[in-house]
Amino acid sequence: MKNSILTTSLILLSILSVIVQYNYRIELDARLIDAESDSSISHDLFNKVLQKHVDEGRVDYGKLKEKPDTFETYLDQLATANPKMMNYNEQLTFWINAYNALIIKGVIDHYPTKSVRKVKLFRGFFSRLKFQVAEKNYTLNQIEHDILRAEFVDPRIHFALVCASISCPPIEDKVFLPETIEEQLDEVTQKFINNLEKVKIDRKIRTVYISKIFKWYKEDFTEGYDGVPDFLADYLPPDDADFVLEDDIKFHYLDYDWSLNDIK
Repeated sequence: MKNSILTTSLILLSILSVIVQYNYRIELDARLIDAESDSSISHDLFNKVLQKHVDEGRVDYGKLKEKPDTFETYLDQLATANPKMMNYNEQLTFWINAYNALIIKGVIDHYPTKSVRKVKLFRGFFSRLKFQVAEKNYTLNQIEHDILRAEFVDPRIHFALVCASISCPPIEDKVFLPETIEEQLDEVTQKFINNLEKVKIDRKIRTVYISKIFKWYKEDFTEGYDGVPDFLADYLPPDDADFVLEDDIKFHYLDYDWSLNDIK
């Protein structure tokens, strides 16, 4: 009897080990690009993809997965690009566009799914999937935290990056470009902060309801600002800006909806 229990326990442990290893393993991009690096890149192909498959912040992942040729060609360009040879604005737009494109790539590789959180457990979508970009393999977290947040240090970037989820900043139907990046970052930040689903003011109970982005990246909003309220005030109408800066205002973080931003 004891041997039977032991055997059963060992089998269950083996099965559990396989499941855990699967969910935690690094999943590499199946595309293996072997080409010379290129110091220049055009985002025109990605712009075409966005124009065709994005509508009001939602993506038609199903149709894109059916005909991914243009998208795959753009991803091949990302894989061999050399951003180190680009100027500051070119590098910034390269990594923002790359991040957003790879988010889409990660979704269609595992589509259909109802959420990026269902692709791999414990936020593995962002930390366990690796993609070829700039001649290296990166996870989405590495691009966001080790490159964009570390090297460019601009809180507005948080509203340019998408995560394929309803509560994330909505994806634009156009790419970010070096010559207009400043205006575009201001535009997406303005849109996000003035969206009542992301930032909502209740004057009666003197409470401001805000996205959890402001909680997760709280320290980023001290770069050039005196914290989150000061940052919000910069993008709100004058009356609301004054309100959020008052001393007795409470801030409450909204629930985050990780449902896929799919067109259905």
